[in-house]
Amino acid sequence: MTTVSFIERWGRRAAATVYLAALTSGAAGASRLAPPPPPQPVLVDRLVAIVGEQALTWRDVEAARLLGSVPAGGTSADGVERLVTRELMHIEVERLAVVAPMPALVEERLDRARQRAGGPGAFTLALQSLGLTELEAREWVADDLRMEVYVDQRFTAPAQPTDVEVAAAAVREGAREPSPDQLREARRRIVEARRAALVADWLAGIRERTSVQIAGGR
Repeated sequence: MTTVSFIERWGRRAAATVYLAALTSGAAGASRLAPPPPPQPVLVDRLVAIVGEQALTWRDVEAARLLGSVPAGGTSADGVERLVTRELMHIEVERLAVVAPMPALVEERLDRARQRAGGPGAFTLALQSLGLTELEAREWVADDLRMEVYVDQRFTAPAQPTDVEVAAAAVREGAREPSPDQLREARRRIVEARRAALVADWLAGIRERTSVQIAGGR
């Protein structure tokens, strides 16, 4: 049984939804003279994109940032585009039924998210502000790891250069007689560039056969 992404658990949303975080005040049966409860904070959500039949909202973008799927900062448009890319990858990983990662790896990724948020307490509050549970956060992170494993297994080996290519690259970079460290660094850069190109071509192919509609930045 494969892990279901949290995006799908939210369901298909065709428009923005307004979520109210209700705050309770006072005890049951309080007197009519009791002061009114404080104003309720309102989190406004809205549609930012539709990938295939899956609607993505601004809350998804914020969840992706919190959990490390999308880098913190950057423009709103960049966050939306990265979330669209994640969903395109998720479509392919789900189609191929990639196995779930080890729980320890999920917990390690969640620990990093807690640290970025400022600690476990701040992380829990951030989840609550997005309407997420800990279990749903785990499912989201597990999907991220499944996608990373698939990309690594599929594209790292084809990106490997020959020893001759590595030596030539090191010489072009200024090393007349490259040291082992320089050769390793040249190989790393070649693999990184080739793998990025292969992944970009793969994503372009998925995007060509998938309807993608961007609703605009925030």
